[in-house]
Amino acid sequence: MAVIYSYPRATPTASDLIIGTLLSDESGENPTKSFSISDIIGLVPAAGTGGTVTSVGLTNTDGKLVITNSPITTSGNMSINLYTTGGTPSSTTFYRGDGQWATPPNTTPILYDITSVTNGPNTDIVLTPSEGASSIVKLIPGNDISIVTSSNEITIASSAVGEIGTSTFIGVDNTNPLIPIVSLSATGTPDITTYLRGDNTWATIAAGGTMSSWDLAADSGTPETVSEAETVTIAGGTGITTDVAATNTVTITNSGVTSAIAGTNVSVSAATGDVTISAPDAIVNTDDTYASYASVTNIITLSAAEYAAIGTPDPNTLYIAI
Repeated sequence: MAVIYSYPRATPTASDLIIGTLLSDESGENPTKSFSISDIIGLVPAAGTGGTVTSVGLTNTDGKLVITNSPITTSGNMSINLYTTGGTPSSTTFYRGDGQWATPPNTTPILYDITSVTNGPNTDIVLTPSEGASSIVKLIPGNDISIVTSSNEITIASSAVGEIGTSTFIGVDNTNPLIPIVSLSATGTPDITTYLRGDNTWATIAAGGTMSSWDLAADSGTPETVSEAETVTIAGGTGITTDVAATNTVTITNSGVTSAIAGTNVSVSAATGDVTISAPDAIVNTDDTYASYASVTNIITLSAAEYAAIGTPDPNTLYIAI
């Protein structure tokens, strides 16, 4: 058998045959068979590993390209060219938006000579172009600003802040006079637990804080100012006693009248709350509105001898001699 590459070459057609091994033979012997190229092509889509391209084309959406021979359905070449409306491309022309090769305007550079002159409190910067008329840029100083020009050098100075001084709590770092740094000058460490104390120190404050003084007032008398070192005493009065407990509690006790006891011709009802005191044997003489004699408020029974021994009787007492 000759070497395969020694056979003469030819252009294949769909009806030509190719020698191959039939692996799907039921005998399992894998016999050698011939297959047509058309049958092989028919198997490619069915196998899902490829397909046949029947048309290839290009489109242009902005109108700046010219495409010819598109699409290609069998074989051939497509041509892509830049759309132009005229002009010649060169090192001095550029593609314009309307499709024209043209020279851009103002491509010749304009050079300026810059000078400065004093104009009263202002300074004029004169721009003299290589062609055309000159133009002026005017510098106008504001408040506390001065502008001086000399030999085309312009100096702008500020006379507003000449110096930044310090105070008791504020420090200033003038190492760079143009960028001074202002900060608190207190000692200690500022954090969430410290506060700036009056002696310019970052210090902690005792829990609960402190009170230097407060005013004590009552229903009567002159209010008193209580300082930090003083003690306020709640004193008892007549029939009243006070007592301080360990729980910061002051107990006020009535030590005067502890009970109401009935006496002669007087009765007492209710032991607590509203206590009623009455005299059932007392004379009620509210209807005596006459002014000719004194009203009777007392009645006494006695003998004639006892009455005679009284001498001057009480005008408000009714004496009954028996």
